[in-house]
Amino acid sequence: MYDRRRFRLAVVDNDQLTLTMLTLLVRRDLPEVDVMWACRRGRDAAARCLSADSRPDVLLVDMSLEGLSGVEVCRQVRAATADVALIGVTSFSLEHYAADALAAGAQCVMDKARVKDVCEAAVALVNGRTPHTRYASDLTAAQSHALLMARTGIGAETGGDADGDSPTRSNVAVAVAPLTDREREVMRLCAQGKSSREIGELLGVGESSVKTYVMRAARKLGARNRTQAVAEWLMLQD
Repeated sequence: MYDRRRFRLAVVDNDQLTLTMLTLLVRRDLPEVDVMWACRRGRDAAARCLSADSRPDVLLVDMSLEGLSGVEVCRQVRAATADVALIGVTSFSLEHYAADALAAGAQCVMDKARVKDVCEAAVALVNGRTPHTRYASDLTAAQSHALLMARTGIGAETGGDADGDSPTRSNVAVAVAPLTDREREVMRLCAQGKSSREIGELLGVGESSVKTYVMRAARKLGARNRTQAVAEWLMLQD
């Protein structure tokens, strides 16, 4: 399972029993991997990932953290570094978290009860492969990092300068205006984590039509693929 790389892994989960069990099961399935630390607070996890002394190669992030959410942990870590593989884990609906987590820089979102699958995904990611799971990002960690950094650059300019020349949030938001009502609806459903087939069933259109709507929306949003389009759409909804 290890391929050519041994690696360091960390876990953040707000339930102490789950945290203990996850740690034990990961150590069982990946006995040669160094489980560096486990903690219950999102802020602690983000801070440790941003320190070179405690930064893991892989972080398992509980999506339903209290305080700093799992999605926000992913966003803060990914905006700062591409060196940590982020795997969102949850015992609740994957669809509920998938779109937001992937847009925030997670590379996949998985059922935390399927620990063996989570371990296999971690191994795949540290060896440069895409994990074989339904909710996996089309972007590499480096691409997600660059995308979030670019967004941060836009956000830094939203206040405008004395001459009013810097772009504002309202200026940026007009990029979504050309989307048709159907394209908006498709993007809303994509952001909920629904597949093209599921969206087609809800809207009464074929799967190929849904993919066409996504392609058109992505082009208008300046995105290269569906994941980026969802990320841009979510940003414009803030």
